[in-house]
Amino acid sequence: LTDKDGIRIYRRGLIYIIGKAFYETYPEALLTINYQLSNSLLGEVDNMKVTKEMIEKVDKKVKEIIKRDIPFRNISVDRNDAIEYSKSVEENEKVLNYTYMTKDSVTMCELGDMYNYFYYIMPASTKILKRFDLTYVSPCGVAISYPIDNVVPKFNPTPKVLEAFKKYEKKLSTLGVHYAGDINKIVCDGNISDYIQKNEILYDENIREVAEKVSKDKNIKAIYISGPSSSGKTTTSKKLALYLNAKGYDTLVISTDDYFVDRKDTPRKPDGSYEYEIVEALDIKLFNSHIKSLLNGDEIIKPTYNFITGEKEYKGKPISLKENQILIVEGLHAINERLSSSIDKKNKLKVYISPFTPVGLDRHNHISTTDLRLLRRMVRDYKHRGYSATDTLGTWKGMRSSEEEYVYPYQREADMVINTSLSYEIGVLRTYAEPLLYSVDKNNDCYEEAIRILKFLDGFLAIPSEYVPYTSVLREFIGDSYFE
Repeated sequence: LTDKDGIRIYRRGLIYIIGKAFYETYPEALLTINYQLSNSLLGEVDNMKVTKEMIEKVDKKVKEIIKRDIPFRNISVDRNDAIEYSKSVEENEKVLNYTYMTKDSVTMCELGDMYNYFYYIMPASTKILKRFDLTYVSPCGVAISYPIDNVVPKFNPTPKVLEAFKKYEKKLSTLGVHYAGDINKIVCDGNISDYIQKNEILYDENIREVAEKVSKDKNIKAIYISGPSSSGKTTTSKKLALYLNAKGYDTLVISTDDYFVDRKDTPRKPDGSYEYEIVEALDIKLFNSHIKSLLNGDEIIKPTYNFITGEKEYKGKPISLKENQILIVEGLHAINERLSSSIDKKNKLKVYISPFTPVGLDRHNHISTTDLRLLRRMVRDYKHRGYSATDTLGTWKGMRSSEEEYVYPYQREADMVINTSLSYEIGVLRTYAEPLLYSVDKNNDCYEEAIRILKFLDGFLAIPSEYVPYTSVLREFIGDSYFE
């Protein structure tokens, strides 16, 4: 449980047991795992009203199932039999998934008298899954907490992030999309081009909301845009600049990446390598000084960080913030208060962005925000930096640890949260990522992770990138972006 793969295995087993507990306690209830939030899984129950007492009964049933020490057994099932079984338990989204599979058989997981599909490794038996916590979430949900580094954290949601998830989920629902199979059907029906355009409109609506907030609040002089790696900060900031331009504002976009300290002063990890993912890797004093000068109407010469020499260079012309001009700051730590401590709260707007996707393979196999960002990063690393999938997978774990310590805690400081996910994007990313993942050597430490990703990609039909607009946030990763 100190290993990411171990936690994933534990989590999948727990989902299966809790689904079984719901079925045995309330046969009409259908549990759907929608997304991960604050180190917990958030599920909703269809077909009946959820109460605190109901969750307490399910909790008791889960513990009974764990005590039974039931083995998880993988069995090969004829695809048609899998379809008929899914129909019998009203899991129609799985029927759609099996319909679009090219294989004649499906590997299902047997747990007592139940059968389910999980795209990767399951635990040996129920007895090892003793540590968990169920929390009633009004009005129709349950939070599932599981051990992380051997500690079961209490469910502590970030309301604005939850709202961003639900907002996008509701919009996709109006388009008839809940799971991968729904998107696959759109592809097979020849309607993916229209669907992509609708998704882009949903994303642009988020940008428009920020622009409207700025236009209504004349005190706002600076917008800080932050988010974890591969969340789309560059496209979002530049597209926001265009929206503000259309409303009569001039804009000045600054990236915190130009304010790294010189390499000789860069913090180091325990192994001696450079640590670029923490806020201390930035020249905080200089950054604050420059932002304060700009907002006071003074001129500065903005540095450009040379990643080859590891030094800041001052080759540009002096810049200043003109009247009716909005400053946009984007970067990994942009909403960290240490980067805007010199600015009055009323003069700044903090925006947190991340690709929160509510579209899973089915009701029990959600796609995590982390996996979506990893796919984006892998494709971008290869296309723009020449890195292999092995390179990206090898550095991802360390990057994730830094994000959990230095990025995620600041979600709560955001004034607004923007969802940068596009529900169709995994189908597009698949066409780029699959060849890279297949190239990972089986003797490499990253091989198992590559196989895991390939297995969930198999649930999404490939989508040609030619339909993706050049102004899309997805172009930041697959190339040919208007904003490059």
